[in-house]
Amino acid sequence: MRMLLGMIVGVSLALGVAFFHDRNVPTDGQHQIVNWDVLRTVTQDQMAAVKRLWDNTIGKPRQA
Repeated sequence: MRMLLGMIVGVSLALGVAFFHDRNVPTDGQHQIVNWDVLRTVTQDQMAAVKRLWDNTIGKPRQA
């Protein structure tokens, strides 16, 4: 349980630091750590795939 909690906290901390850094990057020479547009697209695609898998596995409620 502690390991799972540590992994969740670690990932959250890493994303939070990257987001904070990218929001405070000056425009001269430094680049963002994360391409947030690509991350948004990948996340939406993965969520759609999980939703399709869930619907196929569990099944949608039948319409009356």
